[in-house]
Amino acid sequence: MDIRTLSRKLGLSITTVSRALGGYSDVSDKTRTRVEKFAKKYNYSPNPNASRLASGKSKTVGFIVPLYGLNSNLLNQSSFFEFIAGMNSKIHSEDIQFFMMFANNVEEEIKAYEKLIHVQKVDKIILHNLKTNDYRIKILKKNKIKFVTWGRTKDLKNNSWVDLDNEGSVNLIMKYLIERNHKNIGYINIVENYNFAFQRQQGYIKSLKKNKIKFNKKYYLTVKTEEPEQSASLIKKMLKKNPEITALICSTEYSGVGAIKACKELGKAIGKDISIITFDGPVVETLTSPALTAVRHPRKEMGLKALDMLLDMDKKNYKPQSFLAKPIIIERGTVHKI
Repeated sequence: MDIRTLSRKLGLSITTVSRALGGYSDVSDKTRTRVEKFAKKYNYSPNPNASRLASGKSKTVGFIVPLYGLNSNLLNQSSFFEFIAGMNSKIHSEDIQFFMMFANNVEEEIKAYEKLIHVQKVDKIILHNLKTNDYRIKILKKNKIKFVTWGRTKDLKNNSWVDLDNEGSVNLIMKYLIERNHKNIGYINIVENYNFAFQRQQGYIKSLKKNKIKFNKKYYLTVKTEEPEQSASLIKKMLKKNPEITALICSTEYSGVGAIKACKELGKAIGKDISIITFDGPVVETLTSPALTAVRHPRKEMGLKALDMLLDMDKKNYKPQSFLAKPIIIERGTVHKI
């Protein structure tokens, strides 16, 4: 069923049918109801590309999932799909065209953004995995693409974003540990050119200062990859050289897996001899032994907020928005009191 056939069956002009289905106020409620009833009966829905051309408004959203770097592991990619799941009901209720693409390396990712912009004609994109200086923002601004970022960086003075409260999460973890009398606290981070890792580093350093604990560089470790074996080896060396460490904070769940392995190889009972706390995810929640105490964020809520912000950008007098997802601690028995 196309709009010409539908308009003939209704005895109305194509323009009237189109405006009735578009919700325009110059069409009476009686006519609109009749058109909608016929459209449902004959399973007709407007062509979204034609609607966009006619109205000048776009309901297309793009999202690219990286399958490399920190996200080369399949389990790490689950956070993206949890985020997208939060948008699901609105994507359907608002008849949004959602384009999701995958990239195996940086070159593919750049080409994917170019395809979304120039081939699919997407004018709204959700950007994620932000670097402290992110080249993709320049691409989007150059092409006048409306975007919301999952994460923050230096270039976002007048842009909308959603994010985990990274500094706040580490502050919460530090408070949780210090209340249990831990002072010799080790921190395992991923490379700090990822902005979330930099923010978590700052949270750790500021929390130490706030609680009048001197920063000890021997207690701070940066791991370049999400390989538990590499993390385990480095953590094992750190604990051997600094046996007074009583607690470990892991910035990613894979370093949490490495911490478990290191402690077991050193004969340290987790939750008794040493404490481990990490950021939550499917690995530490269901696959590690023991399951680790962790800080958790509402990723589905972040996804919905990001989509709401994108759609609001079509409104007049739109002002940039932000949403910081608040963390909670999930206790699983791997943090002890001294």
